[in-house]
Amino acid sequence: MDKLSKVLVIGSGPIVIGQAAEFDYAGTQACKSLREEGVSIVLVNSNPATIMTDQDVADKVYIEPLTVPVLERVIAQERPEGILPTLGGQTGLNLAVELADAGVLEKFGVRLLGTPLESIKNAEDRKLFHDLLTKIGEPQPPSEVVSSVKEAKDVASELGFPLVVRPGYTLGGTGGGFANNMEEFIDIANSGISASPVGQILVERS
Repeated sequence: MDKLSKVLVIGSGPIVIGQAAEFDYAGTQACKSLREEGVSIVLVNSNPATIMTDQDVADKVYIEPLTVPVLERVIAQERPEGILPTLGGQTGLNLAVELADAGVLEKFGVRLLGTPLESIKNAEDRKLFHDLLTKIGEPQPPSEVVSSVKEAKDVASELGFPLVVRPGYTLGGTGGGFANNMEEFIDIANSGISASPVGQILVERS
């Protein structure tokens, strides 16, 4: 693999539970390591209250909303050869998938660094992860992936309680939880579907 001269690092954005100081620290260390290798760093983060957005951490810092249009504009302006999203936590991972799906990475010839796109999708998408475990023969509790509360209620009636709700593309657990009865379950299912960027939840026997 040819050595890259410029890399775009995606920050984790606003501090939320499961995506806070640890990603700022990891991102800062990654920037230092890359610079030691002579790589020019372009950093995008919407949160100025981080160490990684200090001027001496990256060569170019953009404090901008972490969205596909903004990142496409930065990529078009800076022309990085690679993009490192995995140090941006959930936000960075989701943006990597969205940028790839929107054709931005291919359009500008940007290489996705770190975790491969397929692995990100397999880990984030509850159905893909379920199918992967099934394929390799890994035991798992009875479960079903759904995208509506009506479907979720049907699955809950079939599986019985207690149940776990796991929203897709929210690895930190946002919107998920345990339900011991149908009333609790409907609330959590609603929350999970709303929290998931793809409107997907896994309903799993606890």
